[in-house]
Amino acid sequence: MAVLTDYHFHTELSHDSVAPYYDMVMAEYNAGVRRLCTTDHCDVIHWQTREFLPECRTLARRELEAYQAVRDRLPPDLELRMGMELAELFHYPELTEELTSPPWLDYILGSAHVTMEFGDYSLADYADPSQRERIYDIYLRDLQRAADLNYFDAMAHIGYIRRYAMRAGVDMGLTLARHGERIEHLLRTIIQNGRGIEINCSGLRDGCGPFPSEEILRLYKSLGGEIVTIGSDAHRPQDAAKCLARGQEVLKACGFRYIAAFTKHKPSFIPI
Repeated sequence: MAVLTDYHFHTELSHDSVAPYYDMVMAEYNAGVRRLCTTDHCDVIHWQTREFLPECRTLARRELEAYQAVRDRLPPDLELRMGMELAELFHYPELTEELTSPPWLDYILGSAHVTMEFGDYSLADYADPSQRERIYDIYLRDLQRAADLNYFDAMAHIGYIRRYAMRAGVDMGLTLARHGERIEHLLRTIIQNGRGIEINCSGLRDGCGPFPSEEILRLYKSLGGEIVTIGSDAHRPQDAAKCLARGQEVLKACGFRYIAAFTKHKPSFIPI
């Protein structure tokens, strides 16, 4: 088993976490993680007003300050990198260089969290069949918009909205049977641009399965995709590193032999 790697977790710098930066880093370390990258949220728009959220501009600086405040207390065998989870940037593509260019950033996760039509994906009505199909259509549209913009190192948690459907009593995720052509186009775009995807283990933690699903991971591999990062998506110390080992086993079962880690946006490959 490879040394545990976690390239997706959150701290108090994210709007949806209150976990102190140092506590979260040490929770990951104490759970066995030795390669770690912070990916606090930079969600660029307010879904109701469509206005840019100015706190996104300061995240990279705040990340650096948090790291500098604790680096002398970090274990010597911990490789800690700095990154961000950058969502909905395609609404403000002119900000791409500003938000992604701070030289201390090692890794950018690209993601989609909100829609202009329904707000946050967690707020949509998945019990309504017509709205549910519209939600998935919008989600795939926005992932493709992010992939075309090509500002990220890996695309985050493809298909994670299955979690919200399941909470509404509907077990519906992205599938090749329903969405195969669009998923394949998305993955081909990511591969052609030299980017990767992540396997997000939060779904393994809450019973939804990995994001993306195994069939999508297998398709990505068959299309020539090799860059896969792994993340717990933990927002609390008690979830730090949860299900990372299971995620590695999923990757192995899908034919992958390496996990990617990034330094200054350049991947290195760690045997599983």
